Amino acid sequence: MTRIRWRPEAGRLVTVMAVCFGVTVVITRLYLMAAGYPKIGGSTYHIAHALFGGLLLVIACLMLLLTSSRSSLTTAAALAGVGLGLFIDEVGKFITADNNYFFPLAAPIIYLAFLLITAIALFAARHRHRPPLLVLGEVTVAIGQLTGDRMSADERTTLLTELKSVDRTGFSPDLCKLTDALTSYLNTAHPDTRPEPQIRREARLEWLERHLLPLPLLRIVLIIVLLGHAVWTLVHLVLAVIIISGRHMPWTELDHLLDVSQHRGWKSLSGLGIAAVAEILVGVGCAVGAVLWLRGREELGVRLGIWSSVISLTVVNVMASYFSQFLTVFTALAEALLLWLLIRYRTRAGVGAVADRNDLLAART
Repeated sequence: MTRIRWRPEAGRLVTVMAVCFGVTVVITRLYLMAAGYPKIGGSTYHIAHALFGGLLLVIACLMLLLTSSRSSLTTAAALAGVGLGLFIDEVGKFITADNNYFFPLAAPIIYLAFLLITAIALFAARHRHRPPLLVLGEVTVAIGQLTGDRMSADERTTLLTELKSVDRTGFSPDLCKLTDALTSYLNTAHPDTRPEPQIRREARLEWLERHLLPLPLLRIVLIIVLLGHAVWTLVHLVLAVIIISGRHMPWTELDHLLDVSQHRGWKSLSGLGIAAVAEILVGVGCAVGAVLWLRGREELGVRLGIWSSVISLTVVNVMASYFSQFLTVFTALAEALLLWLLIRYRTRAGVGAVADRNDLLAART
C-alpha cells in the first residue's frame, strides 16, 4: 500500500480553501438576499451559480495538474474554495424534490462541510513524524518549485535544516548523492535578502497588535467577554424555555427571536434539546473559565474558554443554523473571533515577544 505523501504547505493551502469557501457562502447569501434573489437566464433558462462553482473547481483542478509553482497552488486553493462555496450554496435544490433553495436542512449541511474542511486544514498543519525518504522528496519538490523564482533567506534556511535532519541510514548511494547535491546547491545559492512584502506586513501587524492590544488589556477583554457570553447563554436558555412552554413576552419581536422552533414539531424540539445541552456546557465552561482565570489559573481558564468556543461553533451553531441561517452566520463569526483571540492570547503569553511579557509583568506588579 502506497503511503500518502503530504505536501509541506498542505495546512496553508487547505486553510486558504476553507477561508475562501466560508467567505463565498456568506457573501453569496447576503448578496442574493439584498438583491431580491435575481435569476440569470430569463424565462426559459435558469443558470444557477452552482454552475459557476463547478467551472471554478475545474479550473482549480487544471491548475493543479498543469502547473507546479507555489503561487499557482495558492491560486488553485482559492479558486477551489470559491467554487465549492458557490456549488454547495445551492445544496437545498439538490436534496429536495421541489428544488427548494431555502430548505432549512441546507444551512446545517453547508456549515458541517465548512467545519470538515477546517478540521482537515488543522490536521494537515499538525507536525507529524515523516520518514527520511518523504522529507527528501518534499525538499526536492520545494527546490524544484523555487527554481527560477526568488528564494528568501528564510526559505533556504528551512530547506537546509530539513536536509540536515534527514537520517541517511538505509539510503542507497544515489540517494546520498542526491542529498549532498541538494545541500551543496542550497549552500551556494544566493537568496534574496530583501524583506518580502508578506514579511513586512506581518511585522506591521505584530507591531500594531502589541501596541493596540497589549496582553494585559487583551486579558481583561477576554475575561469580560467570557463572563458576558456565559450570562447571555444562560439567560437566553431560560427565556427560550419560557417561550416554548407557551408563555409570551410583551414584545412580538422578542417572541419570534426566542421561539426559534416556530412550531415545527417534535423533531425540531429534539434538535433544540441537543443545542440546549450544548449551550449549557458552553455557558458553564465560559463562566468557570473566566473565574479560574481571575483566580490565577490562567492556563486552565483559557483552555476552558477555547473548548467552550469550539463546542459552540461545532454543535450549537450546527443546530441553530437549521432555524436561522443568517443569524447563525454572524454568531459563528463572533465565536470564531473569540476563539482566535483566545488562541492568540495563549500563544503570545507563552512564547510572545519580550515587550508583551514586560507589559504583563508590569501590570501584575
